[in-house]
Amino acid sequence: MAGNDVEAEKPAHSLFDNLQGLAFGVIMVSFGISLLKAQGLITGQAAGVAFLISYSGGIEFGLVFFVVNLPFYVLAALRIGWGFTLRSLACVASISVLTSLAPRLFSYAHVEPFSGAVVAGLCVGIGSIGLFRHGASGGGVGILAYYIQQRTGFRAGWLQLLLDAVIFTAAAFVLPGWGVLVSMVGALALNLLVAVNHRGDWYIAR
Repeated sequence: MAGNDVEAEKPAHSLFDNLQGLAFGVIMVSFGISLLKAQGLITGQAAGVAFLISYSGGIEFGLVFFVVNLPFYVLAALRIGWGFTLRSLACVASISVLTSLAPRLFSYAHVEPFSGAVVAGLCVGIGSIGLFRHGASGGGVGILAYYIQQRTGFRAGWLQLLLDAVIFTAAAFVLPGWGVLVSMVGALALNLLVAVNHRGDWYIAR
């Protein structure tokens, strides 16, 4: 009963709260992905799958990223709700557009690979947390992780770390060894950030 009382007393997000939180998440994820792309690196989750397809087939990352995420919206619609699904669809579409536009907006004259991978991972991680906390996701695996965390309490970051192991095994056939190693450092930074900081009991507003 006490837990229900506490939950009932939690303040709700306003429309502005949600819009600015989602916009922040989209921008941070897009920036992190553009930094990885500029270095020829990858990350995990659905973005990692999109990177591998993009590098292998020479297809624009933004388009691949949007298509790769489509099947996960079925899960989101059936198990989480249409509000979450539509917000996630809008966020993924926005990330796809921004990452395609990024080369026209930013140029990276020099980026030390390991530093760049860690900064990119942290940007994607904090952006993903922003999306989660405002009822959306920036990718298919994020949708799956969000659903499992909501239902079981198993941390989203730990699940994503396990799934990333599969993606990076496949990356060994596409990227040079140093690229895989550097990318793994960035993905580790991303997932540790999400695993440690994405906790419902640490966040009050709903």
